[in-house]
Amino acid sequence: MSDSNSFSEQEKIDSLEARVKSLERQLKRQKIARKNAESLLDTYSQDAYLANQSLRKSLNDAKKRERELLYLNRTAAQLTKSQSGKGFIFSALASAVEFIGACCGKAYIVKNGALTAGDDDTVLLEDGEWQSNPELAKLLLNELPIHLEENYEHWCINVVDRPDTHQEARVLHFMHEVNEDEYAWFALLTYDDHLDEEMLYVLDTTKHYINFNSRYQHKKSKLSIQQDELSSVKKDRDSLEERLISADKMAMLGQLAAGIAHEINNPIGYVRSNTVVAKEIFSDYQHALDEIGKLCDEAGGEISEKFNACTKGYSLNESAIEIAEMFDESLEGIERIIDIVKALRSFSYPGSGKHVKLSAIDAINSAMKLTSNLHRYKNHVSLVAEQGDVSFMGNAGQIQQVLVNFLTNAIYATEEGKHIYLRVERKGDKALLIVQDEGVGMSQVVLEKVFTPFFTTKPPGDGTGLGMSISMTIVEEHGGFIDIKSEEGVGTEVTLQLPLV
Repeated sequence: MSDSNSFSEQEKIDSLEARVKSLERQLKRQKIARKNAESLLDTYSQDAYLANQSLRKSLNDAKKRERELLYLNRTAAQLTKSQSGKGFIFSALASAVEFIGACCGKAYIVKNGALTAGDDDTVLLEDGEWQSNPELAKLLLNELPIHLEENYEHWCINVVDRPDTHQEARVLHFMHEVNEDEYAWFALLTYDDHLDEEMLYVLDTTKHYINFNSRYQHKKSKLSIQQDELSSVKKDRDSLEERLISADKMAMLGQLAAGIAHEINNPIGYVRSNTVVAKEIFSDYQHALDEIGKLCDEAGGEISEKFNACTKGYSLNESAIEIAEMFDESLEGIERIIDIVKALRSFSYPGSGKHVKLSAIDAINSAMKLTSNLHRYKNHVSLVAEQGDVSFMGNAGQIQQVLVNFLTNAIYATEEGKHIYLRVERKGDKALLIVQDEGVGMSQVVLEKVFTPFFTTKPPGDGTGLGMSISMTIVEEHGGFIDIKSEEGVGTEVTLQLPLV
């Protein structure tokens, strides 16, 4: 019994020992498994941390690249807006301040050694707003070698103490030559020294963009000047073509006038001669009739009565007076035709461009005769020469062309019944030929364009707009000039000044 109990207890002990050993083995395996799990978890956690850090770095790099691309894209887009040099500089400044997250920025422009932009107290903030801050504006200006006249190759960085926060900061700056003797300065104030080399490299593209814009604006300005010159040449060419056409028409008109003058001159000579002779013959007949009348009166009686009756019946006395007046009027008309022919001949043969001594009164009289059909029944045209006649050197046909143009314009602008005065005056060593009308006058705008080729206030078809332009050219070739005074509703006074002989 006791042996049996001992054996049972021993079995229990052995069983418990085996159980303990089994538990120890399980615990050991669990410790190893736990250690392995902890090691694996530590490795996984470290890998996760490294992956997270790498992801964060990639995300930051992506954001940085995005900012760089946005900055480059924005700066490049500004080139397409064709801004002026100054406008592009300030746009580039705003992009740079936003790109690097600067505290503020400012641009300065120096021309011929003087500050022409940036001499105020404002600075550009990161949000694109300009704010008054005299301390920061002064700080930025003091950090720039403003009188330097050599371009920087890259951005320069100065370490400064901010006067507002008394903390260390950085000033980035560079200078660009915009034009000859004109320089642009950029200055950016950053919070710290967080800018890396790559960001500065990207920021450095601002300089290249400004250089490109400057060259573009220079080429654009040069092209604009060339286009203006080309346009001016085209206008001059068109003007010359029109003047050549006008000159050709004037030459044809001159030939026609010469032909008419020649054709009229011969027959009018016969008419004049015959009229003078007929007047003399009629005068002889009248004297003879008077003698017959005296003889009849001396004879008296029936002879005298019949003669007197015949004289009254045929109105011989009245007819004789009327015929005498007709002869006088005819001769006056013939003389007028002869004067017109002379004026036409003078207009047609200007003396091959030679200048001769001319009379101002004769020149004006010729112009009056050539335009008589325009003003005879419309205006009162009179010549005033209180100081007497004056002489000058000139081409008779060309001077006549100028005066005819002045007088024609005056007639056109003057209402029926009103006066046009032509005056001859002397002023120092100048001869003044003046055409003054009581017409509608001209406004200041019209007066400024009066010598512009093809400018006219006449209806289409009534004028070419070349008269005053050609007149100015002729007068300048004669060493004179034209002065015009006009007032709307009062009239116009055109003065031709030429050197006295």
